[in-house]
Amino acid sequence: MSHEQEPHSTTRVLLVRHGQSHASVKKLIAGVRTCPGLTEQGREQAARLAARLTAEPARPHALLTSPVRRARETAEILADGLGSGTPVVEPEARELDFGAADGLSIAEYERVHGAFDMTAYPDRPFAPGGETWNRFRTRAGRVVDGLLSRHRGQTVLVVCHAGFIVAAMSALVDALPPVLFTDSTPAATSVNEFVHDGSGWRLARFDDARHLEPAV
Repeated sequence: MSHEQEPHSTTRVLLVRHGQSHASVKKLIAGVRTCPGLTEQGREQAARLAARLTAEPARPHALLTSPVRRARETAEILADGLGSGTPVVEPEARELDFGAADGLSIAEYERVHGAFDMTAYPDRPFAPGGETWNRFRTRAGRVVDGLLSRHRGQTVLVVCHAGFIVAAMSALVDALPPVLFTDSTPAATSVNEFVHDGSGWRLARFDDARHLEPAV
C-alpha cells in the first residue's frame, strides 16, 4: 500500500485567503452575487504565492476554490502558475452568507442593520436572510472534514476567505485569532494549514504570508 493510500496517513488542507479585492478597498460587503473581483495588487499577490508554491518540493494534489469571484480569480492565477488545470469550485467554501447586507458598504450595513459581535451572539443572522455564526462555523468544519474523507493522505489547497478560515479554526481546533474579522488577519493570499494525522486536526500554520515580504 502506497503512502497516499494509507488510511491514517497525514492529510494537509491549505486554506488560502484570496488576493486583495475591489470590495476590500472600497469597504464593501460582497458575497457571491456582488463581488467585483481582484485589484491589480491582488493579482500580483496571487502571482507571488504561485511562485512560492511552485518552488516548494511538495505541491498540492488538488486545487479548489470558493465560488466567489475574488477567490476564483486568485485560484486561476495559482492554477496557471502551478500548471494544475482548472480549479474545482467548492460551493460551500464561500464566505459568510451576508443575506440582505450583500452589496452594501460597511457604513450602510452598520446604519441599516447594526454591527454586532457574531461570536457573542452566535445564533443571530448577520443580516436578514444571512447566516449565523453557528451555522457558518458548522459549514466550514463540514467542508474541511469532507476534504479529509475525499483526499486522505494528500495536500489540498482551497482558495477561500478570511471569515471562512476563522470559522474553520473555531470548528476544527476550537481556537480563534486574537482579533476577529479584520481585513488584515489573516492577510491576503496567506496560507493557513490544517493537518490531520488520523487522530484529529491541528493548526500547523496561521496567516503565513512571507511571500509578500520585501526581498532582502
